[in-house]
Amino acid sequence: NDIAAQLGKGKFAVCAACHGPEGKGNPQLGAPNLTDKIWLHGWGEDAVTSMVNLGKTNVMPAFGTRLSPEQVRVLGAYVWSLSNRSATKTAQGDAPK
Repeated sequence: NDIAAQLGKGKFAVCAACHGPEGKGNPQLGAPNLTDKIWLHGWGEDAVTSMVNLGKTNVMPAFGTRLSPEQVRVLGAYVWSLSNRSATKTAQGDAPK
């Protein structure tokens, strides 16, 4: 959902601490690139939302207790959109970059 993704962009600061401001990852921390369409722990917006909520032991902290369900949902939509921007632009008639 494009609207949820735009609303989630502001919440991405929580993720940017490890994944970088553009979501490209940080190998020194083990934070994967969120823009390359490689999904290590499930695919789709629901999988991203689950990872944000629950985290992964010794890999990523859980944010379900720090963020409201609405914040997690829009954040999940935004993270999912990071790897799907070219598909969205192509669908709108723009060439992928």
